[in-house]
Amino acid sequence: MLQKKRAQLQAEQRLLNSFCSAGSSRFKKAIRESLTAWFDLHFTGTPPSKEALEKSRTAPPLNPQLRTITETVLEGSLLLGRLHAKAPRDSFADDDLHIIRSREPVPFEQAIDFLKGTVSMHKGEWEQLEKPLRFRSFTVARLAELDHIEKVRQTLVTALEKGDGFQEKWATLRETLNTRGEDIAPGYFETVYRTNVQTAYNAGRLMQYQDNPPRAWELLVIEDGRTSDTCKGIASLIGNGRALPANHPFWKKYGFPPYHFNCRTTFRAVYDNDAAVQNVPIKTLQSAIHIQKGFGGNPIEKESWWRITDTMKERIVKYGITDEVNECAHQVGLKNYDFSLASEKTEKRQLGTTNYHATIIKGAEPKQHEIAIAEVLEKKGYKIVFTPENHLIQGIKNPEGLETTLNKIVEMKKVDSNNIEKIGKRITEAAQQHPEIAILHLGGEKPYTKQQAIEAARKTLHEEKIPDTLQEVWLLLNGDLIRVKK
Repeated sequence: MLQKKRAQLQAEQRLLNSFCSAGSSRFKKAIRESLTAWFDLHFTGTPPSKEALEKSRTAPPLNPQLRTITETVLEGSLLLGRLHAKAPRDSFADDDLHIIRSREPVPFEQAIDFLKGTVSMHKGEWEQLEKPLRFRSFTVARLAELDHIEKVRQTLVTALEKGDGFQEKWATLRETLNTRGEDIAPGYFETVYRTNVQTAYNAGRLMQYQDNPPRAWELLVIEDGRTSDTCKGIASLIGNGRALPANHPFWKKYGFPPYHFNCRTTFRAVYDNDAAVQNVPIKTLQSAIHIQKGFGGNPIEKESWWRITDTMKERIVKYGITDEVNECAHQVGLKNYDFSLASEKTEKRQLGTTNYHATIIKGAEPKQHEIAIAEVLEKKGYKIVFTPENHLIQGIKNPEGLETTLNKIVEMKKVDSNNIEKIGKRITEAAQQHPEIAILHLGGEKPYTKQQAIEAARKTLHEEKIPDTLQEVWLLLNGDLIRVKK
């Protein structure tokens, strides 16, 4: 059984690599175009002076072709992950998915259309999926573009400072750019491009499993000469035939792969008895498994948008693109996002003297009644992550945080009054903060019925003054959670 699973995993990885490779030539071409635009912006045909190199830090706008191809590749990888997760384990014969298996050139539109037709997703799912994909694609594409530009610039600066064949280095770089610009930083390309493809692929698998949560997760590690020490440790303890229960603290602390750059490990849901489910103590795992900083976690939760690693923050500041990052986040729906508030660190905030601790992004300051609402929701299967309030932009309204099981931005309001008109008023107030869900806690005994509360919420939802971003109202009334959709 283990040998069969390994063969299946390798077959799936080959299929992912085929799709990834089909996009790599276009990605590299777009990088070369970005480098050419940078050269043309700052230099003439003659070798530049030291002053000219210093002034060349300014980069041209993001190449739209680079962003488009990045979106396409990540979208396709995610869909392929969903397809592999939902399919029977022996369903991929040699003649299956011939569009993706084909050698270059692969028409991307045809491949994406094929995957969309194979993976059933309704319009609402696509609209929600598009937002995080657009944001991630922007950061991947823009940082890749600027890293390549800086690599070239630093090569020239170093050669000029050392006086070591600067003119020859200039001529070589110019020739490389004109013919094979992707070779300027091939190691970087493989590491960043393929790591993000693997992340999107595993996010797709996780999305597919959400509709039918398993009793356990099994990590699948490709064991060969390229296997990292991290993944060797995983394979020996909790992978390749061994599984951890879905509620094991490992998944909250470390999350899902990739666990490092160039990681090829993936995972599968365990519903039957074809893997040994065992409760390895978390302390044993902590001492044996060392996951690279910035990796792991849950790749489909919106909280990950706020969790920018320290190295990414350094590069974004270095390249002067913080405004671009903020603008992209605002465009995809995170109205209260500000790069300076983003952090890879999460913390816990206690509810009074109880044992409940809410999850917050570092810098968030939720009120006690908001934490109490989060506790009620968690008992009903929903998880709230509180995000920092933005005081940096005058007049901005801030939703409280994110509901991570549905991937929605939420705003919470407490309704103490017995006046039913307060329901509409609180929904209107919440809507001004641009959430996707407004959560109202109707405290105490109310003189109106559940149906009357629903009708009041529905009436307000359909008023013209309510922004289109607000799609649902959740009412917490007498211990019940009532979801009212637009």
